[in-house]
Amino acid sequence: MPYALSTMNYKSGAIMEQNTTKKKKGSQFVSNKELKAIAKSNNAEISKFEKLKKRKFVKEEEYTTTLLDESNVLEVDNLHTYFYSDVGVVKAVNGVSFNVPRGSTVGVVGESGCGKSVTSLSMLQLVAGPQGQIVEGEIRFKLKDYKKDENKKLIPIMACDDFGTTLTEVATDKYGTPIVDKKTGAFTTCDKQARDEHGFKMFEMEDKTFNIAKMPIDAMRKIRGKEIAMIFQEPMTSLNPVFTIGYQLREAVLEHTPGSTKEEARERCLEMLGLVGIAMAERVYESYPHQLSGGMRQRVMIAMALSCNPKLIIADEPTTALDVTIQAQILELLRNIKKEHGTSIMLITHDLGVIAEMADYVVVMYAGRVIEKGTVFEIFDTPLHPYTLGLQKSKPVVGGNTDKLYSIPGQVPNPINMPKHCYFYERCKYRTEVCKGDYPELVQISPTHQVSCHNYKRKQAEYEKVKSTKESKGDKK
Repeated sequence: MPYALSTMNYKSGAIMEQNTTKKKKGSQFVSNKELKAIAKSNNAEISKFEKLKKRKFVKEEEYTTTLLDESNVLEVDNLHTYFYSDVGVVKAVNGVSFNVPRGSTVGVVGESGCGKSVTSLSMLQLVAGPQGQIVEGEIRFKLKDYKKDENKKLIPIMACDDFGTTLTEVATDKYGTPIVDKKTGAFTTCDKQARDEHGFKMFEMEDKTFNIAKMPIDAMRKIRGKEIAMIFQEPMTSLNPVFTIGYQLREAVLEHTPGSTKEEARERCLEMLGLVGIAMAERVYESYPHQLSGGMRQRVMIAMALSCNPKLIIADEPTTALDVTIQAQILELLRNIKKEHGTSIMLITHDLGVIAEMADYVVVMYAGRVIEKGTVFEIFDTPLHPYTLGLQKSKPVVGGNTDKLYSIPGQVPNPINMPKHCYFYERCKYRTEVCKGDYPELVQISPTHQVSCHNYKRKQAEYEKVKSTKESKGDKK
């Protein structure tokens, strides 16, 4: 049976129109033969991207890059993430660009389906494949990587006394048992390796900046969980039900900390469980996920994210599945972590109240694109895009005398066949003839504020008028 379709989207930003057979006047159809051609084309594209991800022995120079601004920890530049389906290409993320400054919280907000979660999954190459692929753009991330010698081995840092003399210690095997010299019967000694504040062995490290979008899967393991950690929306589905909490926490530490033992990893895990406010850490360490409440499981996920001292934590709606009192505790915990450890946070949510409370910068997304971004004060005090205004109106006000909550009229356009004009055109009550033209580019309003709207000056003039009125009243007083 034929399927009614219009234009098929393909490749990174390009559009290939499929030949259509008109079965009825004024309508377009795609035959089964043409659907097979679409599937064949999709498979070719998917195969190309999968081969790039699964490459072996790739030189670091191929994905090494530099940050445009050294004050950032992450820079997302023109990111495109598509899903290849049987009826076309879904442009879930379509040219997204924003930065995450070091030690700051960036809130990404938008209604369901706008591309928030796909953007975050792209940063860790966790997009569901093989249909989902990063087809274009850069994700620049600065990290500290282990330095290696000419034999590709890690370079240890030796412990020294105040005079610079290397200290020695009793040598042990991989099980921690002291090694005894068979001839003399004495303990064998070796140079003592320095340890960090958590008791782990130290190795020489160096700063590097990688383009995550170009990294093969094998290389991504040095970033996932260690440099970038993620707190997922539903902790029950994120934790493995057949392993204890301790096993799952310990696994992350052992994977990303060279030279660590199970005992050292256990101590680190108990320390993290205590840090996130779990009172009986040892009991929780031996428990299974189903034995914990939702709030406790989410705290475990945060402890897992913190266990390797990441530079960036991606929190994908971390409070959605929790009750109100637990939500407040989790948000307070994230705030303290940022303050004490200097960790950057990318907070994904549809709750503007959480954004106002937690974020330093805000990125507003709609239909796979960034339509406005700026500081939290700019977005809440002087929003310029009609969609941002609509999101703020839909938030209930305490003490407000409202019979019905505001909702933005209309529907999000079909992601397979996006229009060339502004995606919000059909739902916007401020639209004009100019909005039927090309999609509006991001316009720089201030050093930190950008908006993608043809008619932003109308709202800007309103703010200027209100500001001048207040100033004139102040002068009269």
